[in-house]
Amino acid sequence: MTVKILLTGGTIDKEYDKIHGELVLTRSHIDQMIEQARCRLDVAVETHMLKDSLQMDDKDRKNIAEKCLSFSEEKIVIVHGTDTMVETASVLADTISDKTIVLFGAMIPYSFGNSDALFNFGTALAAVQALPTGVYLTMNGIIFPYDKVRKNRAEGYFEPKQGSGEI
Repeated sequence: MTVKILLTGGTIDKEYDKIHGELVLTRSHIDQMIEQARCRLDVAVETHMLKDSLQMDDKDRKNIAEKCLSFSEEKIVIVHGTDTMVETASVLADTISDKTIVLFGAMIPYSFGNSDALFNFGTALAAVQALPTGVYLTMNGIIFPYDKVRKNRAEGYFEPKQGSGEI
């Protein structure tokens, strides 16, 4: 079994630009993360875009869904920004019914020393292997069905929507 890893951007891959004093997306750190995690799983990485999820629109979400439909792999992990991850997951769920897709991101860039990126990545890889067909998010050590989660912006973590729970 090969797991497809689709890169779309987000905080996880941001770096500090010393010249302009801002966080920027210029490259992915997924290869470093795979090596650091000592991942033995057969993975195929593809970069689709490197974009802050706040800059994504409906066309971007549709393109991500079309890209996932084109993959022969039935297990897909998507690296995505946390701000609109739930919206993209909803489009995926409305479009794809025969694959297991897990989205994850990070609240702190991987390039920063205290990032949650590697932990979230490992959880996503484990989840995509174990879960049935469907669309899920994993953050902070919890696996959520795509339609039963929200980002708590005030606290900086993901939580179940009112009246729902994690898996």
